[in-house]
Parts: sequence; structure tokens; C-alpha cells
Amino acid sequence: MRIPVAVFLASAALALSGCAGTIRDRIYQPAALAETAVQFAGEAPQDVNASTADGLDLAGYYWPAEAGNDALVVYFHGNGYNQLVGAARAEPLRKGGHGVLVASYRGYGDNPGAPSEDGLFADAEAWMAKARELAPGADIYLFGHSLGGAVALEMAARHEVAGVATLGTFARLADQAPSIARGILPDRYDNVAAIRRVSVPVLLLHGTEDRVVALAAGEELAEAASYATLVRLTGAGHQVDLAKIADRIWQAWENGPPES
Repeated sequence: MRIPVAVFLASAALALSGCAGTIRDRIYQPAALAETAVQFAGEAPQDVNASTADGLDLAGYYWPAEAGNDALVVYFHGNGYNQLVGAARAEPLRKGGHGVLVASYRGYGDNPGAPSEDGLFADAEAWMAKARELAPGADIYLFGHSLGGAVALEMAARHEVAGVATLGTFARLADQAPSIARGILPDRYDNVAAIRRVSVPVLLLHGTEDRVVALAAGEELAEAASYATLVRLTGAGHQVDLAKIADRIWQAWENGPPES
């Protein structure tokens, strides 16, 4: 089990006088591909790459949609993982023949660069362009887990998309840090501000037993959004098997949100 971000931030606050790079080393917890072993229920995804505006070549994975299906999900994984773990977690979203593009970030999964808020948003812009390249004319949906939810919300605020869903996403990064560390955070990820800029319906999925990001964060995001549905996943923690809820996600995106 990985040490919570808050522990890293507390140690950073006590040990540092404001070095952004060192603090980010404690915020971001990328996993190398060599540390990762996954199995797919079906066929493995294709390797795919996206090039960022600042010259980085990022690796991800892609399952094309089946013939006659015009929907593509861009999946943004959470902290402490990489694109391979993201692919294993995102695979259930293929249900019904939908396409899935698994994005990743600088510094994660052997990708070059060092992560930061601006950096992750730049990476996401590259993946949004890749999605349009791979599936021109498709309906683009965004899904983000935890930190990936922050990325998904920002992209939904910037781009025309068909829908967006998050799982276990915080309201603000500062809320996840102890008070001693909040003043020195170089990155903010203000998801409350971001969700207010999103014009499509947002599906907020949150486990009632989430011990990493409290359910209250999902409630705050729902309150801030123009049009959002909070689905409380009874008994679930921070990690949720999407195979159990993929139908609910697609129902919300295609037919309107379920009751929370």
C-alpha cells in the first residue's frame, strides 16, 4: 500500500523551505512499468503515443470501437499508477463495443518529464488531440479516477465532450494535505472551480467508505456543478471495479443519470 499523499506533504512542509520540485516528488507517486503486472479479460489494447506541445512523447493504450459504435472514452488514471494499470482498470468501459483510449502523464509509466499540474494538463491536451485523430467524429467521453478526475474535469471545461465521469475525486488538492503543508503546495487542482466551467452533465461516483478522498469531497463538487449527479457507491472504497458499474456509467452518459 502506498503512503498517503498527506504524509508526504507533511514531511515536505517540515523539511523544506519551499522547493517546488521536492514537494512535487511527494505529491506525485508514479509507478514504473516494471513494477506493474496486469491481466486483461479480453484482448490486450494497442500501444499508442501522444506528443505534447512541449515536445514529450507519451505512451498510452487504445482499444478501437467496434464497427457501428461511435463513442470513445478517454481514461485518465489516478496517482500512484501508470497507463498499464489504467488500461486494466478501464477495460470494462469497452462494454457494448465502445472505444477506450488510456492516457498517461509525464513521469508516469516510464514516460519522460516530471509531473506538475500544468504538465498534466498539457499531457491531457495531447491525449484529447490523439482521441480526435484516432476517432474523428466520435462522441468523446472522459473518465478520471482520483487525480485523473481533476484532469478529466479540466479537459471537460476546455473541450466539447459528450460527457464526463469521475471516481473518488477530491474537491481541491489542498483539502488532501495537512494544514501545515497547504501554503507551500506548488499545484492546486481546484476541481470546484473547474467543475463550475463544465457545461455537460457530470457523473460523480464516490465510495461511501473511501478513506483516501472523503465522500464530502464528492458532495462539494456536486453542489458546485451546474449539472451533476452524485452516485454514492455504498460500501465502496477508493478503488472500485468498473466491471460492477460500467452499465451505470454508460446509462448515465447515453440515457441520462441514474438516481444517486
